[in-house]
Amino acid sequence: MLRFLAWLPLLVLSALAAEAAKPAFTSAKYDKDIAAFETADKATPPPQGALLLSGASSLRLWKTAARDFSPYPLMNRGFGGSKTTEVLGYMDRITLPYHPRVVVFHCGSNDINAGETAEAVIARVTEYHRRLRAENPHAQLVLLSTTQAPSRRTKWAEMKKADEGFRALAAAHPEVRFVDINPGLNLPDGEPRPGLYLKDNLHPSEAGYAAMLKVIRPAVDAAWQATEAAFKR
Repeated sequence: MLRFLAWLPLLVLSALAAEAAKPAFTSAKYDKDIAAFETADKATPPPQGALLLSGASSLRLWKTAARDFSPYPLMNRGFGGSKTTEVLGYMDRITLPYHPRVVVFHCGSNDINAGETAEAVIARVTEYHRRLRAENPHAQLVLLSTTQAPSRRTKWAEMKKADEGFRALAAAHPEVRFVDINPGLNLPDGEPRPGLYLKDNLHPSEAGYAAMLKVIRPAVDAAWQATEAAFKR
């Protein structure tokens, strides 16, 4: 028994190493989306050190993003109805090669809607942040809250737990800025502000994106300014 206990720490470390060595999660569901991004990148090499939108469909559908975040060079790599597993899994292909200066990250609601826990989502977003900074030590992360959309009211409690984890991540890392988009989209009682959601009661309308921009843009401006010295070398 004592001999086994002596080996236990090594066994734990071996298990952790094996877990870390597992291939990143991807999904055939989004292979065409990712391939399309890569084809576009080959045709027109994307700018390095740009503002990158990374996440799910609420970013993908932000059609006015280039105008809204002008004059920053912007790349929108939101795809499908993706989960954090997939955004993390495709990170080597549609995040890290761009060496983004600032990343606006919005994902996690789909995970929770599918039955994932807040803790699992927080862990994957934490890993996304770790990998982003390991590859690009000066990058800044603007971390958006989950969207407490009317159609997902039964999941709000778990989403709020995830947001508290995001807030804690930002508090622990000065290069992370947490932005709660829900006060812009919803009334204090949680009901949607009129006209800010599409008919699906899930995705923002054009007016909804304008409301989101009001709280996101200051964080992006601050993150961009914070990286000025590092990216002007």
